[in-house]
Amino acid sequence: MKNKKDKMTVIIISTLLLVVIGFIVTIVLCAQSNKKISELTSDYNVLKTEVEELKVYKEKLETGNSAQAKTAEIQNSETPDESETVTASALDMVNIPAGTIIEGEKIDSENLSQYFCSYEIPEDVITRISGKSYRENDDIGLDELRYLKLLHYNFSGQIQMGELIVNAAVVDDILEIFQQLYQNQYQIESMYLVDNYWIENGEKTDTNSIEHNNTSAFCYREQTGGGVLSNHALGRAIDINPQQNPYVSFSSGSPYWYHDNADAYIDRESGALHMITHDDLCYQLFIQHGFKWGGDWTSPKDYQHFEKE
Repeated sequence: MKNKKDKMTVIIISTLLLVVIGFIVTIVLCAQSNKKISELTSDYNVLKTEVEELKVYKEKLETGNSAQAKTAEIQNSETPDESETVTASALDMVNIPAGTIIEGEKIDSENLSQYFCSYEIPEDVITRISGKSYRENDDIGLDELRYLKLLHYNFSGQIQMGELIVNAAVVDDILEIFQQLYQNQYQIESMYLVDNYWIENGEKTDTNSIEHNNTSAFCYREQTGGGVLSNHALGRAIDINPQQNPYVSFSSGSPYWYHDNADAYIDRESGALHMITHDDLCYQLFIQHGFKWGGDWTSPKDYQHFEKE
């Protein structure tokens, strides 16, 4: 009986050991399987990343090649033949700031009219002049004015970009006059809107602009001395090189001028450079186009001033 019981015990223990061993083997196999799965997953993620990187690299290569091809196409289309001259015909005049120096070799001298342009007042210019040289009034509206971009020679003999605002009625005259002045290399020191020199009001600003020898046209203001609206307020007057062509009063019997920078130009027979006289091309062109010259007035004499009613 005891032997039988011992034998049963051995069987039970053996069975339990087999179960335990089987369980352990199962655990080990599962662990190895999970490790393998984990390793495979990791390898897959690595491969997936590499594939994605290869795709990106491929796209970059294709984009780069496309961009290079496009660039080459543009360069080839813009590169002139050796027999051609590089010109400034593609210049976007309205967006070139006044005062910019233009290289002479870039000017197409056979088609100069493209450098003397008129525009309805652009939005950015409206922003510049609103509340300054222009304010709401019953005399002149923005739709009656035009913004001009044009070339001129400065006192250093360089070609420079200029800007003016004038009445639409005199645009053709002004553009023709300044194109002829340019063709004759007539020198004008600077040509900016008076708003570049704005100080409080139109009169003080006009004074500041003159102190900088700035050629300008439109400014909604009264005449010097006040009381009557100036033709500048209507865009029908322009002041040329005001330092060399000052406003001179003779009301006291002797000449009186406000700006010290004009001292050397009161004697109109001195032959100093840039003075407007009856022999001057600027005078002749403006008169030909129906303008009147302030230098022909009795008192004051406004040598810088041309106007057309």
